[in-house]
Amino acid sequence: MNASASFSNRIRGFFVGPGSITDMGERYPLIDRRSQSSIRGLYVIGNIAGTPDIKAALNSGYDIAHHIAELPKCCRSGCEYQVVIIGAGPAGLNAALEFEKLGVKYLLLEAQEKNNTLKRFAADHEFFLAKTGEGKIKGDLWFGDCLAGDLVKRWEEFLSKKPMNLRDNEKVSDVKKREIFEVVTDKGVYHCARVIVAVGKLVWLTKLDVAEFKEKQGISRSQVETTSVPEDFCRKIGIEFENTWNWKRWVYLGMVSAAVAAFYLIKKVYPDAWVIGSRNMAGWYPFLYSIIVTVFGIKAILRYRDKIQTRKYLMLITCQVAFFCVIPELIFRDWRAYGLLYAWPLALGPSTIQGFLQDPAKFYFWWTLAGSFLILPIVVMFAGKKYCSWVCGCGGLAETLGDSWRHYSPKGPENIKREKAILWVLGFAAAATLLVGLGIDYWLGGIFQGTYNWIVDTFLIAIIPVSLYPFLGGKIWCRYWCPTAGFMHFLSGWFTKHKMGLYRIESNKHRCIACNQCSRYCEVGIDVRKFAIKGATIDNINSSCIGCGICISVCPTEALAFGTFTIVSHQSPPPSAIPIEGTSS
Repeated sequence: MNASASFSNRIRGFFVGPGSITDMGERYPLIDRRSQSSIRGLYVIGNIAGTPDIKAALNSGYDIAHHIAELPKCCRSGCEYQVVIIGAGPAGLNAALEFEKLGVKYLLLEAQEKNNTLKRFAADHEFFLAKTGEGKIKGDLWFGDCLAGDLVKRWEEFLSKKPMNLRDNEKVSDVKKREIFEVVTDKGVYHCARVIVAVGKLVWLTKLDVAEFKEKQGISRSQVETTSVPEDFCRKIGIEFENTWNWKRWVYLGMVSAAVAAFYLIKKVYPDAWVIGSRNMAGWYPFLYSIIVTVFGIKAILRYRDKIQTRKYLMLITCQVAFFCVIPELIFRDWRAYGLLYAWPLALGPSTIQGFLQDPAKFYFWWTLAGSFLILPIVVMFAGKKYCSWVCGCGGLAETLGDSWRHYSPKGPENIKREKAILWVLGFAAAATLLVGLGIDYWLGGIFQGTYNWIVDTFLIAIIPVSLYPFLGGKIWCRYWCPTAGFMHFLSGWFTKHKMGLYRIESNKHRCIACNQCSRYCEVGIDVRKFAIKGATIDNINSSCIGCGICISVCPTEALAFGTFTIVSHQSPPPSAIPIEGTSS
């Protein structure tokens, strides 16, 4: 391979494929609010759709059955069934039970045997009723805190008394959409109006040391602590996956980037191009920014309905409206008031320090100096980098407006290595601050202040991260470029290393079900599930955690918590190693 080809592959590998910045980890099929996929009439529910637990799977089966029952019936010739369900796990079984009651003609296909997922658990493995999602369980299948063996026995007894059009040990190989659907199996072909894909995924939970696990089970380490959606099967039948980078998505990125860049450059270079009343674009910007943070912050509160997230978003909204808008714009009417809650170098940095030094008696100079190098370290000692997700105005926009795309954050070891870029920005910020503060940059024609002002303040803070919200999640700036985040990461890591830091997220491995919701929604790409499975602690030595608490909020079994918590188990601990094979068809 010649040098140009090698360089081209490296560039391509940076943008596309495993380990690239667009690698969001496990992708799920693209579905609408009714669970319909990119193929009209084909629905995806259960484990493969990202439902994290048995309660959510049962409810998804119930909901889709009642939705399809309300749709017009197929009257085309050759249409044998109104719906074919692929996969007899919790979601598929509950859907079938509802179709029976609703009088909808259906067929349930399972590659192995019904409840295969549950039967793969050891009998004394504990299940926990999820705290997330809807409060009640819909349908006739019971679920609550229990042992796997007891649940399987209870379901088997219940299902043995229920009529069900189920065909076990029949593997689906293809689904074709013509005027109606054609479902191809290893035993026949079935024609139907609609299809429900309710297959599962392979999951391995490790409760022993890996070496001991390998010796007892005879499997490789690559099979341990992994989950995988059956992408090959889904793509074969034409199901699109979320955040897939095709030419349309690249065009969309270009259009969004151009619009965001135009807005910020006009605001910076030609602020008077848009004047209303006594304010130009720059003058109205804090109000527009506050409105966006407030609206999308309330939307996020309603989405999660969780104490941690409610407190976080209310604090973000309060800080933005009060300290980054009302106080500096309507009370003090002085831009330096932003420094009330900003630390170095977002305040008292290369772009502002010269103005501060011209009037060193100014309150904001001493406040920001104390806030950056006295107050902030104390806060970091107790709260780690929570400032990024609970207070900061820059992080506030990402946490609110960017919330819908938080699961698109770059994942994997390669993207964690790229976090070292923040050290370069931090070093540049320190050097530029020093040179401007000592007056050296003045004799150099202001090159450092100007460079920092454009590269960091304009592009790295505003244009690039905001443009990337819908594509790489909201925390690209906080994770890779923000010098304040880099400063806090250094402090938090130092405090933790010297047993002084109190910030951490701890996990209860006995409650972890490896659903991957924690890792999926982490905006800074931490593989939280790996920590949870092992019962390990997350801090700012082993991760870039910013304390947003989303992993705690989305965990269905309360396996994660800030600080310490008491491990509570209603039965004996789970067995040392549990292979769980999701229902597949």
